[in-house]
Amino acid sequence: MFRFLVNYRILQAKLVRLEQSKAEMETTLVDGKQLAKVEREMTKVIAQIEAIAAKAQRSGLEVRTIDTRLQTQQTVLLNEPIVLVCSADENYAMPMTAMLYSVLANLKTNTHVLISVLDGGIHPSTKQKVLQSLQQQHIQFHLDWIQPDHTLLQGLPLNHRFTLAAYYRLLISESLPAHVNKAIYLDCDMIVQGNVAALWQAEMGDDYALAVQDDYQPLVSSRGGCGLSNYQELGLNPEQKYFNSGLLVINLKKWREDDIGSKVLEFSRQNWTHIVNADQDGLNAVFQGHWGQLSERWNQMPSIYTYASWQESPYDAIAFQALQDHPYITHYTNAPKPWRQQCEHPAKALFYAYLDQTAWRGWRDTLWRRIGRKVRKGIPLSRTLSNTIAPLK
Repeated sequence: MFRFLVNYRILQAKLVRLEQSKAEMETTLVDGKQLAKVEREMTKVIAQIEAIAAKAQRSGLEVRTIDTRLQTQQTVLLNEPIVLVCSADENYAMPMTAMLYSVLANLKTNTHVLISVLDGGIHPSTKQKVLQSLQQQHIQFHLDWIQPDHTLLQGLPLNHRFTLAAYYRLLISESLPAHVNKAIYLDCDMIVQGNVAALWQAEMGDDYALAVQDDYQPLVSSRGGCGLSNYQELGLNPEQKYFNSGLLVINLKKWREDDIGSKVLEFSRQNWTHIVNADQDGLNAVFQGHWGQLSERWNQMPSIYTYASWQESPYDAIAFQALQDHPYITHYTNAPKPWRQQCEHPAKALFYAYLDQTAWRGWRDTLWRRIGRKVRKGIPLSRTLSNTIAPLK
């Protein structure tokens, strides 16, 4: 009898350790093979525990069976980790840091955050500044640098606005471990003031993603140089809403099942003469409207500042005031960006309020920096700075 109880307790303890290992792996985005190995071992131990419990019952002994999920609650976080993904190269590492800092600063829950950066060539010293900045927050997070497979992006339409990095988000489903079924993607030209835990808990159903309708081109049939100018050839409903891909709550399970990334890449290659907004056009075409609409406050775009009053806008008075004065996310979609001296965005000061809490504290786009960028680019100094696309110093 004594040996029986000892074996049972040993198996219970082993199962708890396996559950802890599994939880730790899920909060560090380890390779799926390692996680699968732990899960197989857990299945084996659970079977052994159930066999002992059955034997005990036949012998007239009462042994309380174990709920594996309850054991882990004593040692790991009660909530699943929030998975955040963004992409950047050296040019965008600084604004990316301000964005990520704002996310952690406004997170209102004791939840582990997994941050994956699709790395387009960020210098090691810059990565140290990013990590140093985020560690100032008292939030549990894990930061991974992921090198995208550029061979998957061959033959895509590129221009001065859209480099390969503009397509990185299409590689998210391949870049993250297979057991990760959901992720929040954020553009780097954003400042987050809302609690992203609310986004994480949003119900997705069978939608490919949750997003916000675009302000400049609200429909796939919108005119004025917008994307999807060939919507009729594509057989799309002209009333189909067009979303902005700067913020996406991604249903990775559905993306993998329907091979969304590959389909959008192929769409971009075949329709390159019509592409205006890089992968955003492709996502809207491939989704065929199968996306869930979020409140505009989760992706405030600049058009809200062009209306003199709510009567001129497409919003009612309450929604207009909330979107203009209390957005959850401010998205600097227009150029020049807030880290450029010429930016006139009404919320430019908000960007610097968060930047000044990072390792780039006090950074400003000075005249000498602008001249330095021109020199490195070989651009005549007489040319206006607003027409240049240059890296940050």
